[in-house]
Amino acid sequence: MSTAISTIRNLGPAYEDSCKRAGIHSAEELRALGADVAYGRLLASGSKPHFIAYYVLVMALQGRP
Repeated sequence: MSTAISTIRNLGPAYEDSCKRAGIHSAEELRALGADVAYGRLLASGSKPHFIAYYVLVMALQGRP
């Protein structure tokens, strides 16, 4: 089963699109990769480095607001 990334609290459609460009296609895959590896993939796929983007990802994967 594949769950949309945007179902993770605070990760919306734009973040989901960025993940798809990085080859991350589901919430399960994102959780399995973890924040560090997933953020590295986002950067490698052309996303601009930004502390807040990383922070939002970490907090979202921890289920925190």
